[in-house]
Amino acid sequence: MNRSPKEYYLTENKAIENELIKIKQTISHLFFGRLTTFIAIIVFLVLYVQQRENALFLLGLIFSTILFSIAVRIDQKKVSREKYLLHRKKVIEIELGFLNHEFQNNDSGTEFERNNLHLSVDFNLFGPKSLFQYLNRTSTYIGRRKLAQRISAPNKNIDQIKEQQKSIKELSGKSSFAINFRTLGLYIHEKGNEIEDIEAWISQNNRSTTTMQILRFLIPVFNLSCFALAIFGFIPPSLIVIPIVLSLTIVALYTRKINIAHSKVGKKAQALKLYSSLLKEIENGEFQSSLLIKSQALLISDKNRSSVSLTALFKLLNAFDIRYNFILSIILNSIFLFDLHVYCKLIRWKKAHKNIIPQWFECLAEYDAQISLATFTFNNQNLVCFPTLVDSESFLYCAIEMGHPLLPHNERVCNDFGINNNPNISIITGANMAGKSTFLRTLATNFILGMTGAPVCAKSFEFTPCDIKSSIKIEDSLSKNESYFYAELLRIKEILEHVKANPKTLVILDEILRGTNTKDKQLGSIGLIKQLISLNAVVLIATHDLSMGEMEHDYPEIVHNFCFEVELNNNDLIFDYKIKPGISKKLNASFLMKKMGIIS
Repeated sequence: MNRSPKEYYLTENKAIENELIKIKQTISHLFFGRLTTFIAIIVFLVLYVQQRENALFLLGLIFSTILFSIAVRIDQKKVSREKYLLHRKKVIEIELGFLNHEFQNNDSGTEFERNNLHLSVDFNLFGPKSLFQYLNRTSTYIGRRKLAQRISAPNKNIDQIKEQQKSIKELSGKSSFAINFRTLGLYIHEKGNEIEDIEAWISQNNRSTTTMQILRFLIPVFNLSCFALAIFGFIPPSLIVIPIVLSLTIVALYTRKINIAHSKVGKKAQALKLYSSLLKEIENGEFQSSLLIKSQALLISDKNRSSVSLTALFKLLNAFDIRYNFILSIILNSIFLFDLHVYCKLIRWKKAHKNIIPQWFECLAEYDAQISLATFTFNNQNLVCFPTLVDSESFLYCAIEMGHPLLPHNERVCNDFGINNNPNISIITGANMAGKSTFLRTLATNFILGMTGAPVCAKSFEFTPCDIKSSIKIEDSLSKNESYFYAELLRIKEILEHVKANPKTLVILDEILRGTNTKDKQLGSIGLIKQLISLNAVVLIATHDLSMGEMEHDYPEIVHNFCFEVELNNNDLIFDYKIKPGISKKLNASFLMKKMGIIS
């Protein structure tokens, strides 16, 4: 019997806590072990110095030193394991919070709002309590950016969506892999420009000249020969200054090139080491879906693995950091031209990996984003389904028990809804707070989830991928001297132009033309709907204007009325948030105003 997500996380958390207890005990014992062996080293050293002829004290000194070294090595491993387990525990606790719908402290991706501004704002894709904040479990900036792109620019290619579905479904069954990946990701502390700087350095046309290659080998041989001659008295010691000055002069000639390379990638060494640990996790994974296998193959070649190559680059960059030690840098450069050697190795590494490294980072970003969607899938496995994609010239949308994923499942009210032709106009009327706007967002959010390849919040879901255009949250602009009404008209014009060029578009409108009088609003709204019908569009429009429902008589096969009703029970308003056919008959504004004492 499969464990529930909560049972899985609690079991993992308990296992981590038990192991942490044992590690803490071991570290405590090792502390006394190190202290004891260190004291033994001091004692045996003093005794041996006092009585040099006693070999027993020498053996004791050697044995104590060995034990001390072993204790230090074991302690380092245990401390490292403890840190890993604490990170893993943090990941588990984050997911336990998500199961309780506690995700307000998660990264909200506010800076991505402008990726697709109207879609993002209208359907709360980014920012506090957004879809991104609920989905995001990424470990890297590029993964975070990839996830944001997937949400804000939904994919309409059915074959690609199906491949994404398979990979997300597979990863959702590999929770241990996902948790391992995210645990390693907690070691990463990015500023956001690490990979961009590395790719910028990769794209630069740096090369080591033949002269540089000859000098970096010839000059050290010359220097060592001079030192040897001086030591054996063949030349005066004062002449050693000549090769030292010559070496430092040669290094100085190439300092500008070396500094540029070091400034671009030198400070990224630690990030590269951590990226390599994530890539190694992917390399060692066993996958079935073609998308994951294809992506993984980019990291592994007959000659090398991406994680090994990045580790080699990390070591080179660490060697470069010797430049920060002024005295050591002077010594190594004056004898061996150390900076030239490291620079040439860097250029050789770049030449060998120039064409493949962008693919490594693309693979890393893809897995990182997929793990977010797979974790959402695992956590909601009994509440979601993978939609059926229909390739059709006409529009198809059919959802059973569809709810909004951002609402806790115990508070969520689900609805059935379907559209199977175009043009198609769904006019949704209802009282204030009855659920019209939430329903529009529920429909669009699930549409977006479905086009990312993720499951949707429904019992069953069938749809044709398409563009989504909306007019819900319109703001005026003081900087552009635009009124609210004018800004809304510009948005509606933009939607019409898009539908003309892309007939397969889902248009979602919420209480349009609020910036004008009632009669003008009614005429304008009906005129707009007629225009959209002529464009063969599929439209969902929420409105308080009940007269719009009369269009169903003129277009019986195209216009359909739906409503959300409110009931009055013991002087209280009761909302069931269930969509029903027909035009709303009940209003609540005046009732609420009376109840609040605003009007009598």
